[in-house]
Amino acid sequence: MANYQVLFSGDVAENASADAVRDNLARELGLDERKAKQLFSGRTVVIRGQLEHQEALAWQERLSRFGAICRIKDLTPKKEAVMFDAQKGGSVGIDQTLRDITAAHLECPRCGHMQLDSTFCARCGVDLEAAFKQKRKEDLLIEKKIRELRTKRDQDRPQVEAAPIHAEPPPSHAVSGNGKKGVLSWFKK
Repeated sequence: MANYQVLFSGDVAENASADAVRDNLARELGLDERKAKQLFSGRTVVIRGQLEHQEALAWQERLSRFGAICRIKDLTPKKEAVMFDAQKGGSVGIDQTLRDITAAHLECPRCGHMQLDSTFCARCGVDLEAAFKQKRKEDLLIEKKIRELRTKRDQDRPQVEAAPIHAEPPPSHAVSGNGKKGVLSWFKK
């Protein structure tokens, strides 16, 4: 089954220069200069995917000749033993298993791919733990900025005193009608 990926994180062999490795990888993979620089951005990149194990090993060997240190990731789902209870006529804890399966799914913060809980994203190959850590940092910075803006807004807003609950009735000269002088009565004069 073709479930193997060749991943590259920008690591090069001790005796190789990063510039030479980047040029060789660009030529071997048919990449332009911008994409070749992205290989060395610090993020894990999928060089080739959906390979047989032997093909993945061949790619790893080919790229290691240029000084690129690649790793192979097996995306084959792990088979878990399901206990069968003969008396109940079914699997033990099927409801618990379904809850575990849905709880184990997560969304890659980089590409949005839904997958089972793992170390690396099956689609883009990013290290999920590092990506979630970075996302938490960004979320905390955003929350901090929102709090700062709210406190600044509250400080800039003029303070309005609340009217007392039991206010006195308005003065008699402000009341109009019933023969009492109104506010606009002095205009008529």
